[in-house]
Amino acid sequence: MSGEKALADLFEKAFDTLDPQEIKKAVDEHGIDKFISRCAKRSAIIGGICGAGGLTTGLLGLPFDVWNNVIQQFRVTLGVIYHQRGICSVGFHDFMKIVGVSVGVETGASVTSTVMLLIAFQILTRLGVSNVAGAVPITGSVVRGSVNYAFISGIGAAVKAIDMNAF
Repeated sequence: MSGEKALADLFEKAFDTLDPQEIKKAVDEHGIDKFISRCAKRSAIIGGICGAGGLTTGLLGLPFDVWNNVIQQFRVTLGVIYHQRGICSVGFHDFMKIVGVSVGVETGASVTSTVMLLIAFQILTRLGVSNVAGAVPITGSVVRGSVNYAFISGIGAAVKAIDMNAF
């Protein structure tokens, strides 16, 4: 299996873990801005935990931290789709087009494995700053948590600015 195919499968697995009814309920109860804030806080907490112990926990926690950021990014994206369209139903390929646009990746008519690789690269680039500071205990926790919070909040703002009628 190629790296691109494995990455596409991981993104699809992350997409499949989303609970549209839970997201719909949370957006209806709290509003989209509070929903985005809660997702950002979840991401910050996990980032803080993963960066708390310095280099060792930073390296061991990195895959979990990245996975959590992808899940929170996908939750925010689906929440905004629901907020703007009133429905929580979207196919994986259309969903990934929106995710791509939210991180600045040009997507064409179809989402190829190369586009998914570019999306992953953008996510890792944006989160990479926190890993440098992760070598220092406590400081790594604060930096990683802050970067995660800013990343998810930024994704929320970017997705809210997308015209969902284009998808």
